[in-house]
Amino acid sequence: MKKKLTSFIVAAALVLSMPTALFAAEQQSEAFGTNANTVGTDSGIMPMSIASTTIGADRTSSTRAEIAAYAAFDKTAAKATCTIILQEKSGSSWVTPTGIPVKSYVKTVYNQNSITAGKAFTVKSGKVYRAKIVFSDGSSIKTRYTGSF
Repeated sequence: MKKKLTSFIVAAALVLSMPTALFAAEQQSEAFGTNANTVGTDSGIMPMSIASTTIGADRTSSTRAEIAAYAAFDKTAAKATCTIILQEKSGSSWVTPTGIPVKSYVKTVYNQNSITAGKAFTVKSGKVYRAKIVFSDGSSIKTRYTGSF
């Protein structure tokens, strides 16, 4: 199962490491002679630099779950983090789990165009979980959730 998860992460990294947006031609504005896609400082709009993300979760046994996450950036990030937070279903809400030793994991990389993180968690049999994954590259933050497991 670990080989399958590793293969998934490697395949996702290869597919997503070269976003097609990098090869798109710039549009020129004839009226102003500048890039028509330029965002002004007073527009209130910030460009996203997290180009793509891939996440996955697998409950390998009744008491073990593996989470994998990958994000590619439009540009090199001086510092990027991936935070994996385990959540437990309680009624119709998702809460911080109790009675398990590790509830979160943070991976940090420097001067990279992507980040890959993976963590195996001990979980309780009979409980339903999901993972909240937060990617940050210093200029943007993207939050994703796995399906329940």
